[in-house]
Amino acid sequence: MEIKQLQSLLAIADHGSFSAAAKALDTVQSNVSAHLSRLEKQLGVTLVDRQQGKLTAEGDMGATRARRIIHEIDRKSTRLNSSH
Repeated sequence: MEIKQLQSLLAIADHGSFSAAAKALDTVQSNVSAHLSRLEKQLGVTLVDRQQGKLTAEGDMGATRARRIIHEIDRKSTRLNSSH
């Protein structure tokens, strides 16, 4: 699992589409799609219903966990940087 994969999931959750997520992440839609596909394959679940463009129940749970993970990484990173 990579941070970019989690960021892509969160961007889709926050912005409602792959293209809007790509714009928010300053990348192209194919990168967002690839990140999400790899994450889904690793987890063995579908996180986004591509027909409806919405997160699945697993996607909602995954986004909640991804927010916690990203927040914790940011917090630890800030702590490490402030101690130098």
